[in-house]
Amino acid sequence: MKAAIFDMDGVIVDTNPHHRLAWRRYFERYGKPLTDDDFVHYVSGKHNDDILRHLFADRTLSPDEARQLAAEKESLFRDLYRPDISPVAGLPEFLQKLRKAGIRTAVGTSAPVENLDFVMDALNLRSYFDVLLDESKVTRPKPDPEIYQQAMRFLGVEPQESVIFEDSTTGIRAASSAGAYVVGLATTESPEKLLQAGANEVVRDFTELQVPIAIPSWFASGLSKLKS
Repeated sequence: MKAAIFDMDGVIVDTNPHHRLAWRRYFERYGKPLTDDDFVHYVSGKHNDDILRHLFADRTLSPDEARQLAAEKESLFRDLYRPDISPVAGLPEFLQKLRKAGIRTAVGTSAPVENLDFVMDALNLRSYFDVLLDESKVTRPKPDPEIYQQAMRFLGVEPQESVIFEDSTTGIRAASSAGAYVVGLATTESPEKLLQAGANEVVRDFTELQVPIAIPSWFASGLSKLKS
């Protein structure tokens, strides 16, 4: 293991309850209730662009309107989460151990840069990461592996040398397609769903992990065979 790459929402911080609350209030602001079923079908795991298309289905949003509306929702989320922000259990200590072991690190999130900056600075985590990638750094969102491929390129590592931490089935598919060893965090989905999506192992939080994570020999050799 030479590199550890982290998704943000649900991995570095368990933001999902606050994102749910922010979307519910945002929908109400525009006169549309958000039921639990609607959240599952139209919000959970979806990109902001897709969610806004559902919310404003009666009109066509220009790119500028979509960006402004998405920024409005994310600002609401940050206001709601600011008093409660905290890292997933064991993360700071885990990052410290990675740093001491000389393992390179990156964040690859589908969130906007404002959210990434908010989390890094509120928790004083910026110094633990060599590379920070947000949604603006890619042209294709997860489950496309682009953001993780970019992270590995910037870190100067091969997929078989990398471990990616993800919490959603969409993110698991992106990480698996990037060719890395995938650790699922069961903060958002059940362990069974994460394993079905392609996670190589699942933990509750970072207190269950040791540094360095031993990537099984069968995983690396399997990737080598696929490349040959």
